Amino acid sequence: MRYLVPALLCFAFALDGCAEQQWRKTGASEAAVAQDLSACNKQARASAVRMGHTGLPPTSDPRFGAPSGPSQADQLMLERQAADACMREKGYALVPVGR
Repeated sequence: MRYLVPALLCFAFALDGCAEQQWRKTGASEAAVAQDLSACNKQARASAVRMGHTGLPPTSDPRFGAPSGPSQADQLMLERQAADACMREKGYALVPVGR
Protein backbone atom coordinates (compact mmCIF):
# COMPACT_ATOMS: atom_id res chain seq x y z
CA MET A 1 0.00 0.00 0.00
CA ARG A 2 2.84 2.41 0.74
CA TYR A 3 4.05 2.06 -2.87
CA LEU A 4 0.66 2.93 -4.33
CA VAL A 5 1.02 6.72 -4.17
CA PRO A 6 4.51 6.84 -5.75
CA ALA A 7 3.38 4.38 -8.42
CA LEU A 8 0.31 6.48 -9.23
CA LEU A 9 2.46 9.63 -9.44
CA CYS A 10 4.86 7.93 -11.84
CA PHE A 11 1.92 6.75 -13.93
CA ALA A 12 0.45 10.27 -14.03
CA PHE A 13 3.77 11.78 -15.15
CA ALA A 14 4.14 9.08 -17.80
CA LEU A 15 0.68 9.88 -19.18
CA ASP A 16 1.51 13.57 -19.27
CA GLY A 17 4.61 12.76 -21.33
CA CYS A 18 2.43 10.95 -23.87
CA ALA A 19 0.22 13.99 -24.47
CA GLU A 20 0.10 15.43 -27.96
CA GLN A 21 2.72 18.12 -28.40
CA GLN A 22 3.34 20.97 -30.80
CA TRP A 23 6.08 23.46 -31.55
CA ARG A 24 5.61 26.96 -30.13
CA LYS A 25 7.55 30.18 -30.37
CA THR A 26 6.44 33.54 -29.02
CA GLY A 27 5.22 35.72 -31.85
CA ALA A 28 5.29 32.99 -34.50
CA SER A 29 2.15 32.40 -36.55
CA GLU A 30 0.91 28.91 -37.39
CA ALA A 31 2.09 29.45 -40.96
CA ALA A 32 5.59 30.36 -39.77
CA VAL A 33 5.72 27.28 -37.52
CA ALA A 34 4.62 25.04 -40.40
CA GLN A 35 7.17 26.62 -42.74
CA ASP A 36 10.04 26.27 -40.25
CA LEU A 37 9.06 22.68 -39.42
CA SER A 38 8.95 21.80 -43.11
CA ALA A 39 12.38 23.36 -43.66
CA CYS A 40 13.84 21.50 -40.66
CA ASN A 41 12.36 18.18 -41.83
CA LYS A 42 13.78 18.75 -45.31
CA GLN A 43 17.20 19.64 -43.88
CA ALA A 44 17.18 16.55 -41.62
CA ARG A 45 16.23 14.30 -44.53
CA ALA A 46 18.98 15.76 -46.75
CA SER A 47 21.50 15.25 -43.96
CA ALA A 48 20.42 11.61 -43.56
CA VAL A 49 20.80 10.99 -47.29
CA ARG A 50 24.30 12.53 -47.27
CA MET A 51 25.23 10.13 -44.46
CA GLY A 52 23.94 7.21 -46.53
CA HIS A 53 20.68 6.68 -44.65
CA THR A 54 18.22 6.44 -47.50
CA GLY A 55 15.22 4.99 -45.69
CA LEU A 56 15.84 1.57 -47.17
CA PRO A 57 16.12 -1.55 -45.03
CA PRO A 58 19.68 -2.28 -43.93
CA THR A 59 21.57 -4.71 -46.09
CA SER A 60 22.77 -8.01 -44.73
CA ASP A 61 26.41 -8.95 -44.87
CA PRO A 62 26.46 -12.61 -45.94
CA ARG A 63 29.67 -13.17 -43.99
CA PHE A 64 27.99 -12.32 -40.72
CA GLY A 65 24.30 -12.80 -41.43
CA ALA A 66 23.47 -9.63 -39.57
CA PRO A 67 22.17 -6.37 -40.97
CA SER A 68 24.78 -3.71 -41.59
CA GLY A 69 23.89 -0.11 -40.93
CA PRO A 70 21.05 1.42 -38.97
CA SER A 71 17.53 -0.02 -39.11
CA GLN A 72 14.68 1.98 -40.62
CA ALA A 73 13.50 2.82 -37.11
CA ASP A 74 16.98 4.09 -36.22
CA GLN A 75 17.06 6.15 -39.41
CA LEU A 76 13.70 7.75 -38.63
CA MET A 77 14.75 8.45 -35.05
CA LEU A 78 17.97 10.15 -36.21
CA GLU A 79 16.03 12.28 -38.69
CA ARG A 80 13.47 13.24 -36.02
CA GLN A 81 16.25 14.21 -33.60
CA ALA A 82 17.95 16.34 -36.27
CA ALA A 83 14.66 18.09 -37.13
CA ASP A 84 13.93 18.68 -33.44
CA ALA A 85 17.40 20.17 -32.92
CA CYS A 86 16.83 22.45 -35.93
CA MET A 87 13.54 23.70 -34.48
CA ARG A 88 15.15 24.37 -31.10
CA GLU A 89 17.93 26.32 -32.83
CA LYS A 90 15.22 28.48 -34.39
CA GLY A 91 13.90 29.27 -30.91
CA TYR A 92 10.94 26.88 -30.75
CA ALA A 93 9.90 24.77 -27.76
CA LEU A 94 7.88 21.56 -27.84
CA VAL A 95 4.88 21.99 -25.52
CA PRO A 96 1.74 19.96 -24.82
CA VAL A 97 -1.30 21.02 -26.85
CA GLY A 98 -3.56 23.39 -24.94
CA ARG A 99 -0.85 24.93 -22.76
